[in-house]
Amino acid sequence: MATASTVKKAPAVLTRLFDKIAGAPNALISRPAAGVVASKDEPELILIFSWMDAQLQHVYKYTESYHKLYPGATQIIVRNFPNWWWTKEELTIESLLPVAKLVNEQYNPKRTLIHAFSNGGALALLNVTEALHRVAGKTDLPLPARTVIFDSSPGDANFSGGAKAFTGGIKNPIIRPVASAFAISTMALYWLYNTVAGIEDPFLTMRKRLLDPTFLPQTASRTYIYSKIDELVPAQVVEQHAQESKKLGMDVVLEAYDNTPHVNHLRQNPDRYWAIVKDAWTRSGN
Repeated sequence: MATASTVKKAPAVLTRLFDKIAGAPNALISRPAAGVVASKDEPELILIFSWMDAQLQHVYKYTESYHKLYPGATQIIVRNFPNWWWTKEELTIESLLPVAKLVNEQYNPKRTLIHAFSNGGALALLNVTEALHRVAGKTDLPLPARTVIFDSSPGDANFSGGAKAFTGGIKNPIIRPVASAFAISTMALYWLYNTVAGIEDPFLTMRKRLLDPTFLPQTASRTYIYSKIDELVPAQVVEQHAQESKKLGMDVVLEAYDNTPHVNHLRQNPDRYWAIVKDAWTRSGN
């Protein structure tokens, strides 16, 4: 359950404030106001897996709109940071056990909406699922969802795109190219180590697991929101994963933007973005 202390970064203008989830340093929760209950046609739980190193003030743009759409839904934010990619997976999963426990014990799988951003969000989604396997004692239990929305995801092993993801927050024109070169070198060494050690490319593993019914239910509808000019996660990489989902019999919709940067589709056209989200939820109930 959430601690009593409300996260101080939340500006006073927010209508939904978030509390820390005890034992889960990278997860926050916001429950609906007293007396506000989701209607039978609305989600009870919205799981938001943010992009890597996302600032809360940016994530709150999504939570505020979700509050307007579905005021009776509980919202959980799971954040992730660059160090997740080289932190022992066991430690990351342990840090997410309280989130998995909440999801497993308190919410209806048929009334859960998942919204994952970029590769960081996709990875966090899978980590929470593995935490759920441990909490429930069932390795074949998928993270519950009626609807899954992928924003700018999933990608693949793209050194250039990966470097941009790791250095996106660096504004200094002198430091940024140095950091970019370091990031590319580090990723290349990581890839080489995995190859020599016979370890599967982690991006390939991620893409496979997002298709695996023990991680996400195949009955859940999938909506892929992406851009034709995304330099971090190319359009064709997202489209390929969507096609693989379709081949497995999943209900899939692709929503392409012509000229939006990575995870910036909402900013260009908020009305279209939230119409896509609403359609994704409504479609999954038919």
